Amino acid sequence: MEDQEEVVGSTLTDDELKDLQSLFVRFDSDGNGELDVDEMKELIDQLKIVATTDDLKIMYEVLDQDGSGTIDCTEMLQTIDNFLREVYSSNELSESFQQLCSSVVENEENDENGDEIITARDLANAMNLAGVYMTEEEVLNLLAEVDESGDGTIDFTEFRNTLLML
Repeated sequence: MEDQEEVVGSTLTDDELKDLQSLFVRFDSDGNGELDVDEMKELIDQLKIVATTDDLKIMYEVLDQDGSGTIDCTEMLQTIDNFLREVYSSNELSESFQQLCSSVVENEENDENGDEIITARDLANAMNLAGVYMTEEEVLNLLAEVDESGDGTIDFTEFRNTLLML
């Protein structure tokens, strides 16, 4: 597989890039470095994406950037990267996270260095503001589900990743 870093911008993290490359290889059942229509359909089915035949055709055409009739890993990664750039360029997720932080962060020294983070207490406050009352254990469990780094807080990347998975 060719070097994907040349093609993909900074939108995807190294871990996301590796995961997507592994996903591609997993569904490239004949090992030729390309996904054909049947392999793409299997990928869509496994991801539990509801798609009609027409939807699948449109997705395939979007992913097949060079019009070769197959999708290579670079095309898949570039399409995903481009999509994420569009999402991020709108700044909606960033603005939402900043608003959430400013409305619930109790201790301003959490943001001394400009790194907006949400702690368990902040998460409990946010849930209370939304009318959802949770026990300490429930808050900690929710935090643990979102906290990919395991540092006991939620940063923007973790917030974004959780929302993109919904």
